[in-house]
Amino acid sequence: MKCDVLVVGASSAGLMAAISAAEEGASVMLLDRGLGRLHHDANTLFEGMAAVSGVKIKDCLLKKELEGMRILSPSGRGVTIPAKGYFIDRGAFDRHYLHLAEKAGVALLSDEVRSLRLEGNERMVGLKGVQIHARVVIDASGVQSDLSEKAGLKPMRHPEDIAWAVEADIEYPYLGEEMFFQYWVGSMAPGWKATFSPAGGDRATIGVFVRGHGQNVQPFFDRFSKLFKAQKASQYKNIDRMKVLSVRRGGDPICVMPGEMVADSLMVAGGAAGQSGLAYSMRAGTICGTVAAEAVLKDDVSHRSLSEYVRRWKREFYWQYRMGRSSLQTLGQMKDEEIERLITGLSGKGLVSKGSFFKKAVYAGALVTMIRPRTPYDLLVNLIRW
Repeated sequence: MKCDVLVVGASSAGLMAAISAAEEGASVMLLDRGLGRLHHDANTLFEGMAAVSGVKIKDCLLKKELEGMRILSPSGRGVTIPAKGYFIDRGAFDRHYLHLAEKAGVALLSDEVRSLRLEGNERMVGLKGVQIHARVVIDASGVQSDLSEKAGLKPMRHPEDIAWAVEADIEYPYLGEEMFFQYWVGSMAPGWKATFSPAGGDRATIGVFVRGHGQNVQPFFDRFSKLFKAQKASQYKNIDRMKVLSVRRGGDPICVMPGEMVADSLMVAGGAAGQSGLAYSMRAGTICGTVAAEAVLKDDVSHRSLSEYVRRWKREFYWQYRMGRSSLQTLGQMKDEEIERLITGLSGKGLVSKGSFFKKAVYAGALVTMIRPRTPYDLLVNLIRW
């Protein structure tokens, strides 16, 4: 079997890489061992990120549209950010983009990679009883992929900082009718967040995303579940009867920073490259697939040629990820008491301004500095340490 571009992993990044490469004229195969039963966890999207990434909300098959998010301290004090968001039907979302891939001419294969080697100017990909000759292989197989590492790349700069997560689908009368995502920060989920995402009707999700404590974060989830019920007790009678319908575990490569994303005939996109965020990973996949097709069509799939992908990605996202990492490092150094004072001080203030990413960052930073003056110093130190 032969193709110009083989995409490994039907993740959001993988789907967009396959679609964009096919639309640029390359022959494309999309390989995933669970192609007939895809199950991905990311199910929230914000309008601003979608607009920047070129994601069409009408294609996302919504379960619920929300008015924004609330950032909550350990005691429940909050700051409201009016950034329109969406809870999407991820299963329908994946099926929709698989249909778009087939429509673009992508061949779908359900299998897994057993071997990968470079031979001349193409990659030999071994499956069960089959070998694929691909001019370019794109690894989009997720945060726990080791495909690129086996090929000699280190696609994440800080894999030790992956936020390991436990998320549960829950049910209680009218719980899913709330209009804001809620993100708790503090010791209940060190280094990142605990979440509540209303999905409409009686359904919602709660979860913890924890950095720096290994993959077993069940104890943090158990503690947050108790905190969540205590916080909601005055709003929902008998919230202790809340049902847990299902539980998922995985990793979020939030701000681990991409590392080596290309080699001869090989590219990495999405979670496998530390490109977190549903909309941002889709955009990364689009850039990756486009560059792969361009390289094939000019008959140059060398590291140098494929590095155009890195240049384009950095131009759009590098400083957002870099500042995001510095901010998370700073948050992780703060005690619950400091977080309480900060959120209390920000309550009632508008944290979102118009303009470029830089202007928005400066505006939010100025507000935070008024309440916690040492924040700019901590951010700068963490930015240098990156």
